[in-house]
Amino acid sequence: MEKLGAALGSLLDAATAAGEIRAVVSSQDLLYAVAKLCATLPGEEPDHGRRMVALLVDGLRSVDIEP
Repeated sequence: MEKLGAALGSLLDAATAAGEIRAVVSSQDLLYAVAKLCATLPGEEPDHGRRMVALLVDGLRSVDIEP
């Protein structure tokens, strides 16, 4: 987990520096969010986890909000 967190942290830092994602996301937060989203409940569609991860990634993107 430590090596994965460090590698993901480097990727998040680069994406933040490029203005692609929000600066408030830690590698640990992202790993836990993805893990929790991938846990399916009985009766859910098989691709539910993938759709939820896509929703999470969309939410990470940096968005310019005009007043």
